[in-house]
Amino acid sequence: MTYKLSADGLVAVDLHYYWQPIETCPLGVKVQLLGLGGVASYGNYVRGDSFWTGWAPMPRKQLGTLA
Repeated sequence: MTYKLSADGLVAVDLHYYWQPIETCPLGVKVQLLGLGGVASYGNYVRGDSFWTGWAPMPRKQLGTLA
């Protein structure tokens, strides 16, 4: 993973990982959702909900590296 800190130093940003269009979001499963104000949340997307603008899959643990 390659990341940098935001200009204000408050956020670590992955340089190769992007939000996906909300139209491609799977239904009925837990994902990361990006709201209109730019704040991310975990949840389930319901088709037609106009508040969400993007989504990303959940990260997973690499075996043997995290407790």
